[in-house]
Amino acid sequence: MNSLKSFFMGILLFAITFATIFLTVLIYNANKQISIETYIFQMDDTSLQRPGPLENMNKMSPEAVRNKLIQKYVAEYFKVIPVDNNVNQETNIEKLSSKEVYLQWLGGEANIIKDMAQHKMFRNVLADSLIILPTKDPDLFEVRYVTRTWQESNNMVAPVVDNFGKVLLQISFEPGLKQDVDIKRIRKMLEKGGNPAILFKFRVENIQKI
Repeated sequence: MNSLKSFFMGILLFAITFATIFLTVLIYNANKQISIETYIFQMDDTSLQRPGPLENMNKMSPEAVRNKLIQKYVAEYFKVIPVDNNVNQETNIEKLSSKEVYLQWLGGEANIIKDMAQHKMFRNVLADSLIILPTKDPDLFEVRYVTRTWQESNNMVAPVVDNFGKVLLQISFEPGLKQDVDIKRIRKMLEKGGNPAILFKFRVENIQKI
């Protein structure tokens, strides 16, 4: 009788062991098939602020590319990052602007940005607030924007101020990338956090606050 019980217990233990191994294999295979969708945290916690899939530039109209470059420029022109010296921002403005516009920025908005950064303030341009309006001049655009300023960085309860503004941008733009673009140099630049906008045939010839 005891031998019979031992026999059935052995079968039961064998079945439990087999089931455990089977479930472990299933879980392992399921984990391999799991894909994790990553999102960049935005200041506005809405699904609209999440970056979507990469767009194929060849499928975008020249007007759409131009408008995205204008949006990128205005955001770069006014943003404030609380660091001692934002070399990248100055380089981007220089490469995307005429000499006159760059010097105008250095003598004006750049000083405001430097003072705000020294006081550990943070300012960005709300992406969904940018409105680009064409004028009678095909190279002149009115851009309406909203800046959001945090009086203290890394302080969630610090006062937040929204300011509304308008600028007139005179630009030169041609579809496509610059002729002297080198693929290896592009890859290195992007890996270092460079601004892809500087690769396009785009330049701001004149800017005026209105």
